[in-house]
Amino acid sequence: MSELPPALLGRHYRTGELVMLTVQDGRVTGVDRPVGQPAIGGPDCWLAPGLVDVQVNGFQGHDVNSPEVTPDEIVALVHALWQTGVTHFCPTVTTGSFERMSRACAAIAAACEADPAVDHAVLAIHVEGPYIAPEDGPRGAHPRAHVRPPSYAEFRRLQDAARGRIGLLTLAPEQPGALEFIGRLTDEGIVVSLGHHAANSEQIAAATRAGARLCTHLGNGAHAVLPRHPNYIWDQLAEDGLWASIIVDGHHLPPAVVRCFTRAKGLERLILVSDAVAPGGLPPGRYAQMDREVELSPDGRLSLVGTPYLAGAARPLIDGVANLRHFADVSLADALEAAAHQPARLLSAADRVGDVVVGAPADLVVLRDEGPNLIAVATVTRGKVVYSIT
Repeated sequence: MSELPPALLGRHYRTGELVMLTVQDGRVTGVDRPVGQPAIGGPDCWLAPGLVDVQVNGFQGHDVNSPEVTPDEIVALVHALWQTGVTHFCPTVTTGSFERMSRACAAIAAACEADPAVDHAVLAIHVEGPYIAPEDGPRGAHPRAHVRPPSYAEFRRLQDAARGRIGLLTLAPEQPGALEFIGRLTDEGIVVSLGHHAANSEQIAAATRAGARLCTHLGNGAHAVLPRHPNYIWDQLAEDGLWASIIVDGHHLPPAVVRCFTRAKGLERLILVSDAVAPGGLPPGRYAQMDREVELSPDGRLSLVGTPYLAGAARPLIDGVANLRHFADVSLADALEAAAHQPARLLSAADRVGDVVVGAPADLVVLRDEGPNLIAVATVTRGKVVYSIT
């Protein structure tokens, strides 16, 4: 980590204008015409808000849900995400025993308390499960043995372990007691998301009325075969009260589905997530993951060995931004908004996320557009360069 040099140079991600950005005391102090002073970036780069990923299970070998997870593991995960332009994220604790889930929550909280950079990066903890559908398909890769109905008493114990940092929870609305549970969490300011469920039309509508606001990785964590209509994907698309998060890694959703989801929800209710797991960002090969063997292919697909089934996501959020442009025919600015300001709005954290405007927090990414791909040239958080390829 180093102090910011005199300036960042690149094209404003909204306007395309070549600008020089200056920073002081962690805030953007100038967005001006270039004056020839030394700077990170260049005319071939874009200046954009740092990316915000609200669903990260792990990356580059660092696993939020390892039974032995420590605060140091969370610190290392933050540093790994900086290399991909992510300045803020939600470490995601998935279905497991109470002991394993509470250990993960406690490790995240301890890392935040020990390291100001980690505290800045973690917008909230995302708890995905264990209150999800037990059946094959909707349950996805979550272990059946640890799926259970919502328990507010258990949730409070998890929140205590997390030092109050749980801000997003994914559940199945058809589970017994789910509607009351949704209402209680909503009253506490926690965003409730529908995911890994098999709910019918009435249950989805009731959950939305109770306060649910998001669909977790819509189109995934679902049955392989559904009725033509009605089904829970149509119902969630049609429900205006629900935003949608989607994984646009080129493997979880076909381009045509991404395009339709984007048009149905509109960019104002769409969020990109990586849903990355620990093998993400590692070289192709076979890895152990939660007592299973998985294989990471050269194209970034992570599969259970010997099956055609996905075993999680392995591509960083920046790849989803690049893919959304092409899959849904949207601008770079709109794709970046879906991976920065939109998730921040959902979590009522817009004031914590960077922007290329005077007075905004200096949490930024310098991008280079390389054909179909986007490359993070540098990442700035709290006004400091935390990653640079130069």
